Amino acid sequence: MDIDEVLLDSEDRMIKCVADYDAHLKSVRTGQASTEMVEHVHINIPAYGGEVPLRQVALVAKQDLRMLVIKPFDPKTVKDIEKGLFAANLGLTPQSDGKVIRLSFPPLSEENRKKQIKTIKDRMEQHKVTLRTVRHDAVKQIKDQKGKVSEDAQKAAEEEITSLIKKYEGQLEGHFDKKSKEVLTV
Repeated sequence: MDIDEVLLDSEDRMIKCVADYDAHLKSVRTGQASTEMVEHVHINIPAYGGEVPLRQVALVAKQDLRMLVIKPFDPKTVKDIEKGLFAANLGLTPQSDGKVIRLSFPPLSEENRKKQIKTIKDRMEQHKVTLRTVRHDAVKQIKDQKGKVSEDAQKAAEEEITSLIKKYEGQLEGHFDKKSKEVLTV
């Protein structure tokens, strides 16, 4: 791999790392209703051949700040959807009237808010470690180019990797700050 390929591969891996952290943050409870909280939920519906994503069997909408409404496309699947929501361990209790399911998001206690922030901060640190691993791998690959490229090109590539890691660590911190504010908002 030449230096340009190493840089492109490293940046691609860093972008994926930030995207993974962002996807994780979408599933974190903030005390407000969020359709992202149920995006990962799969429902076991035997008539459909097994597990299917919730979005394929129901419309999920935000009714107000603290309520999600889930309207199944087929009313016969209400019980299956309820079971799937219980099994997803969202920390929420689905309430059904036979036609629609409501998920009520109670406000988070101060203690739970602090736990959520600690959890997302720990996850951010894990992703920073991943970024540093990418940098370490890239620097190693660049040093393996010794003799094939000039020392100046190697040094420039290492500086580029350093600027990339600063950029993507900054993005992780930005996502963390934004989500922290959401969690702290009552």
